[in-house]
Amino acid sequence: MKKKVTIVVVIVLVIVLIAVCVMWRIGGVETESALGDHQKYVYAYVSSIEGNEVTYMEVDESVAKAAEERAKEKAKAEDGAGSDSTEQSGQMQMPPDMDSTEMPQGAPGGMSDMSGETVTTMIPVGVTVHTTSDTTTTFSRLASGDLLKILVETDSDGNEVIEEIWMLQ
Repeated sequence: MKKKVTIVVVIVLVIVLIAVCVMWRIGGVETESALGDHQKYVYAYVSSIEGNEVTYMEVDESVAKAAEERAKEKAKAEDGAGSDSTEQSGQMQMPPDMDSTEMPQGAPGGMSDMSGETVTTMIPVGVTVHTTSDTTTTFSRLASGDLLKILVETDSDGNEVIEEIWMLQ
């Protein structure tokens, strides 16, 4: 009888250890970076967009993170106040006559936080765009003045291709 109890206890311990290892492995996968070998995040201030061609100026990650935090706080405040407005007054719009290489004086974080690199690229059709309210949409929602986090992947030819976009502001 004692031998059977010992065998049952050992089997239960093995099952528990396997379960713990599986749970630990699953938890480890979730905390790893989601970036692949040829992927990077680019933080960008959209200066113009026509169709799926976007021109943006890269900004420092710290500026983008600060803007993202402000947007989250604003969303929480609006949710708490019961506001259902889709106010965009905090979003800066570029005047139509402004050169796409010029940035407005009120750009996020000021001119000193811009890396200076202006990029014009095509957004592939079907790229997922995440809004600040955690919904998904298409690039048609993007406008001049948007602050974005862009997942860029370098293909085998060395071309940078936009894979996914998050609206930060």
